[in-house]
Amino acid sequence: MVGLVGHFLRILFKKSSIIEISVMTMPSVGIRSLAVSFPSTIRTNQYWLDKFPDLVSPGQQSTRLPQPLELSENPSGLEIWLQAIVPYWADPFRGSVARRVLSQQETSQALEAQAAQAALQAAELQPEQIDLAIVASLFPDEVGPGTAARLAQSLGLICPAWNLESTCASALVALQTAQSLIQTGIYRNILIIVSHIGSRSVNDRDTLAWSMGDGAGAWVVGPVAPSQGILGTHILSTATTAGAYVHEWGMDEQGQPRIQTRTGNNVSRLAETAAETMQQCCQAALAAAGVGLEEIQLFAINTPTAWYAEVFAQALGVEIDRVMNLYPDYGNIGPVFPMANLDHAAQAGKIRENDLVLIYANGAGATAAATVMRWGAVALAAESGQEVTRECPPTPILSATSTSTASTSTTSTDRSDRVAILLSLSLADRASAITIYLIEWLTQARQLSPDQLNGTILLSTLLDSLMAIVLRSQLETDFQVRVPMEKFFGEQTIDHLSQYLMDQLSIVELIKNPAIQPELSQADDREVMIL
Repeated sequence: MVGLVGHFLRILFKKSSIIEISVMTMPSVGIRSLAVSFPSTIRTNQYWLDKFPDLVSPGQQSTRLPQPLELSENPSGLEIWLQAIVPYWADPFRGSVARRVLSQQETSQALEAQAAQAALQAAELQPEQIDLAIVASLFPDEVGPGTAARLAQSLGLICPAWNLESTCASALVALQTAQSLIQTGIYRNILIIVSHIGSRSVNDRDTLAWSMGDGAGAWVVGPVAPSQGILGTHILSTATTAGAYVHEWGMDEQGQPRIQTRTGNNVSRLAETAAETMQQCCQAALAAAGVGLEEIQLFAINTPTAWYAEVFAQALGVEIDRVMNLYPDYGNIGPVFPMANLDHAAQAGKIRENDLVLIYANGAGATAAATVMRWGAVALAAESGQEVTRECPPTPILSATSTSTASTSTTSTDRSDRVAILLSLSLADRASAITIYLIEWLTQARQLSPDQLNGTILLSTLLDSLMAIVLRSQLETDFQVRVPMEKFFGEQTIDHLSQYLMDQLSIVELIKNPAIQPELSQADDREVMIL
């Protein structure tokens, strides 16, 4: 019996050793070559000023925060986000300056193919040497199955090809997938192709279009030198932000059906969760890599807004000059950001071989991903040298220094005192007082005269998604009630929002003091019974 046990232990030890050796000899995987491609047309803010002059009214051009924002000692993620937007509040375009956009003659597949061919050439590989192609196309021209296979065919690839999508985190999710497949020995050279065609995904009259740009990028991923390449990755769910954007069928300017995107009712969750998601995801990736924040040479993150880099720097506690921010030149290029950031940083000499880099991307309603890598001998594609044309002459950038962002005479203390007075009013007087409160906030934010506003005006004509988030935060702070984002959009008026706030305050007071029940309306009474 002892002999059998000893024999079994010897076999187990052998198997354990084999497993340990295989883990230790698992190949390092990283990026072997990198290429990006962008359309030749630059669209500036003048495009909207010329095409839709009514979208940017004189009032919008001088919008300002109703009061300054100061971070608390331990700021919440939303506080960090709201503070970061202050320099852009005076700009009606919210820091958007330029975007690369496809012309009517250009296609998303051609842009993808251009990046892929450049990456193959840089890696000195022929199409038949690629074992797998992973394609992540966000808002491509052609919607449907099989787009990856058709792109692979156009490139002369003879390998399998499939689509993968995780909104703005798609490139990093594809990179982790490729790493796993290469380390297990199934494939050796994998081509990742990513594109974002934002300019065609949003109606031009929607202010969301102001941020959208187009672009494509490609990585050849494979075995790299030991200790280089991907050191650690962490991917987490962002399902709580589902509904931040709504995707639905619409018609483009040529009358062709397309999936179009608009802001959804859950958009505020992007601001509320941004900092915490950054911290959680990046710290986990750093732990997996066994390195610290102070060792990272460069942070290459997706910057869907002009202030996103500042939010990241504040949330992680790192210097802003270590964070790449391509937003002013390209707008929001979604999942292409990781590739474009790395390409721009390497071309400019901001990262060199053996530098540590952290890449982060947050995809709304999908996943957030962070990857730590040691930069290797990555072959960069030669710059295209294509002629760049401006659709319209550039417009000056408005900022906090060029347009006043000073607070009004209503300070934080004054506001809290007035809210306390408002809450002391009878229910009959409170309704008009809340309406006055809302009108005052909107006139200050939009630099309008009070006689230009009344309770019947639709809030959607006064607020973009950014202003709605700021107003919602102010209301929830002042009145200590929850205000859903849908109260600011659609057919909701100032009076509707005022009535909602009054109802919520009445319910809170009834719970605290049942003696006021006789003043409640039947609707209030029913809501209290439900509670």
